[in-house]
Amino acid sequence: MSVKGSIIKNIGAGTWGKLSNVLFRLVQVPLLISALGVEDYGRWLVLASLPAWIRLANFGFGNVAANEMSMLLAANEVDKARKVYSTTLTLITIIGVVGGLLATIVVPLIPWDGFIGQKSQHEISKAVYWLAISVFVSFLIDVSYSRFRAARKAHVSVLIGSFMPWVELLLMVIVLRYTTRFDYLGLAVLGSTVLFLGLYQFLSRKSMPLLTFSIKDVQPSRFRALFWKGMAFQAFPLGNALVFQGNLLIIQAILGPYAVTVFGTTRTLIRTINQAMELVNQAIWPEMSHLFGSNDMGRASKLHRLGVGVSIIGACIGTIFLMFFGKDLYGLWVGQDITISNHLLIIFLIPIPFNAVWFTSSVVHLASNKHEGLAIRYLLSTLVGFIACIVLCYFQGIEGAALSTIVADLVLIPYVIKNSLILTEDTWISFFRGILLEISSIKNLVLKRMA
Repeated sequence: MSVKGSIIKNIGAGTWGKLSNVLFRLVQVPLLISALGVEDYGRWLVLASLPAWIRLANFGFGNVAANEMSMLLAANEVDKARKVYSTTLTLITIIGVVGGLLATIVVPLIPWDGFIGQKSQHEISKAVYWLAISVFVSFLIDVSYSRFRAARKAHVSVLIGSFMPWVELLLMVIVLRYTTRFDYLGLAVLGSTVLFLGLYQFLSRKSMPLLTFSIKDVQPSRFRALFWKGMAFQAFPLGNALVFQGNLLIIQAILGPYAVTVFGTTRTLIRTINQAMELVNQAIWPEMSHLFGSNDMGRASKLHRLGVGVSIIGACIGTIFLMFFGKDLYGLWVGQDITISNHLLIIFLIPIPFNAVWFTSSVVHLASNKHEGLAIRYLLSTLVGFIACIVLCYFQGIEGAALSTIVADLVLIPYVIKNSLILTEDTWISFFRGILLEISSIKNLVLKRMA
């Protein structure tokens, strides 16, 4: 398959996936608010965010293995790719089993009722336990996703994944017909995860039958290399947890559950713009790994310029659109029980253009498995942003929490762009010319369509 053909399929599947996710949020949020009430929805939002920290326990092996297998297959080294797959699957399975045993012991001992409030200790601990187990099960989905990417069929995985939240919501709706207990909602999440694990395993094997598990292909000598690469990769979900789940915990502690609901719903609306940027990343990442594996730096640099240019344009258009229409869309979405001001909406939007400058460029670091430097800087920058959120939330309330997210962007922009150019053997002049060329091409295409 050509790079262009692969990217078109990735964009098509990714567009549907992002559209599905946006529609899902539009349906899920008002539905759960209506069923649970504003304050209980805020409590569920906090509760559901807690197991996200457990995702750090997979050490990023799935992404690291996907990059390595893609590059090995691009170089026609099938045997080595098979060994990477078997070794990674073994490590992930061990982590899941150990994690499940620890969750069984530790979760009931934590006094959840004192933090969440209004719910019994038993109900909340069981909910956290089911959500935790669902995360450990999802680790195996990550390995299946790596097999799709190695087969250059990432679009198939995206299409399957786009239906997963809908099935999860369907099971939650069935539960809500009979009860609003959080533990049963957690069990519904686990049920959908197990269902999709089976589907991912079956279809990923059909997509790449050469990558099958075998005990003899497990290489303990690879554990160390995978571990350190994976540890570096985990800086990204840890940083994301600080930015997303961490902010919710801070707001819950300082401002209360109503503010959590306002912050969470507003951020969800704003992140529709980030969804577009993530679509670009999702489309070019698998092909970038393939180009690195075949040592085609010319096309890698062109793909980098195209991705960054599209992200910047999309972020600017989305930001301007929500400045004018975001408040009305928010009111239509969540109803009249929650309101936001134009001032708060603009503060939420300020970091978006800054994020676009470096976000897609970071794919170069990730796809080449040379992400250690970026990982360290991303974690440190989000930690500073987390601290800024505490301070600004305390003195400026929810507006301060919204503004704190810009800290990481300002720190990362110069480092990410500079090293992406080094990895793709590009120059600053060629990069900026390429960006301007892409922006001009898109502008001319739009004007031609309008004419």
